[in-house]
Amino acid sequence: MIIIHKYENTFINPIPLPDYPHGLRLDKGAVGREHKIEYREFGDPSALYEDNKWYLYGSAGMVFWTEDYKHWNYTKVLLGGEEIGAPTIVKHNDIFYCIANGSMLYEASSPLGPFKSIGRLKNCQGEELRVNDPMYFSDDDGRLYLYYGCGEGIRGVEVDANNPAQFLGEPIFFFADNTREHVWERMGANNEDGSFSWVEGAWMFKHNGMYYLTYCAPNTEFPTYAMGAYKSKTPLGPFEYMETSPFITKKYGTFKGAGHGSIVKGPNDTVWAFYTGCIGYANFVERFVGMQPIGFDDNGDIIPTVADGTPQWIPGVKENPHEGNNAGLVPITSFRTHVASSEMPGRDGIYALDENALSWWQPLPEDKEPSLTVDTLIYRGKSELMLYAARVVWRYIGMDVMGGKLPTPVKYRIEALTPEEKWVCILDKTDNQEDMYFDYQLLMPTYAKKVRLVITERPKDMEVGVIDFSVYGKWEPICK
Repeated sequence: MIIIHKYENTFINPIPLPDYPHGLRLDKGAVGREHKIEYREFGDPSALYEDNKWYLYGSAGMVFWTEDYKHWNYTKVLLGGEEIGAPTIVKHNDIFYCIANGSMLYEASSPLGPFKSIGRLKNCQGEELRVNDPMYFSDDDGRLYLYYGCGEGIRGVEVDANNPAQFLGEPIFFFADNTREHVWERMGANNEDGSFSWVEGAWMFKHNGMYYLTYCAPNTEFPTYAMGAYKSKTPLGPFEYMETSPFITKKYGTFKGAGHGSIVKGPNDTVWAFYTGCIGYANFVERFVGMQPIGFDDNGDIIPTVADGTPQWIPGVKENPHEGNNAGLVPITSFRTHVASSEMPGRDGIYALDENALSWWQPLPEDKEPSLTVDTLIYRGKSELMLYAARVVWRYIGMDVMGGKLPTPVKYRIEALTPEEKWVCILDKTDNQEDMYFDYQLLMPTYAKKVRLVITERPKDMEVGVIDFSVYGKWEPICK
């Protein structure tokens, strides 16, 4: 008999993607070497929903894709033989066009390529151009538009629908930062500096005849990184500021930020925002990607939302996910009493439980099977917390991309101490063959007094730490 897990159709942010790319700046010269340790990165997501599949294109790696919206696959696709920043994808006249920061324009007959170059962008004078944070928008009437801008404001232009590299007019400047009126655009972790901002990441989305030109500010490394929008009745304006901006934020929690991204219709015409957040320990572009359902109010404005950092339902489960998509599970290991089998100096066990992505627990190298045991009971609490899911986020110490030291799958198991004082295995990943930076897994549902993470095998030539060990569950009173 097949037993369906109650929370089988859930996911969590950051989106758990396999084979997370290494940082794009690691091999880009002196500026790229300004980091503490080598890191993994995926950001600036451009999403495509095609033939009931999601495709994700982003800085440092592409393409991630999924058919069931919870298990993702990775197909390595390069443009011009290299990894690039801020790629974007559009389907127009049954052709898939892809372009990235400063790159040529490429085309393919499939979302996974192979992509071939069709040349550089050209203005009306025939001059070749390079643009940053580009985005193509294919309208219902067959016309095609290009939007771009990274730091200097947002621009747009209509291009030849049959030759998308060719501009049909002069680019129109739409807007730059407006820190005097838009506090959220001000630079800093607390929007404290209004002297400037970094407006970037344009995306065009059409809904009920209205055009929404979204953008992000103030900058990728801050928890205040968010997305706002201007709207118009035509694709080239005039645009007016959407008063519900920023419409997606994530200032608090373990993983913060909800900026540069895309808005795409998914299953059953539900609308989803894909966004970029940042860890920022190793480098200011040590980033990740999340997704959140969004909706529109009676005025046609996007309803403001806070990106959810706990388990939520995958696309297609709820008819109106923007009205509430949380699965009802909460972390029950945060700040709990715990015992680590060993700890490196300054890397205590609490750092896996402190809802802080800048810290991590790191066991001693000689600890052959390190473990972190966490109490789920609080003081006089009863064993009435049911465990359903868990997430482990790893830190790779000693990763050396240029030296060939790359992450491999971490093998581990999760155990629970039942109310009957018996340790049972509720997740066995001791034969894990999948490299998961953000590893979200369903557990055997269990009432537990304690829960224990046991690392059974670490990658060779490097040590691992645990940025986050969260077990998700809920209070379910035991009826006697």
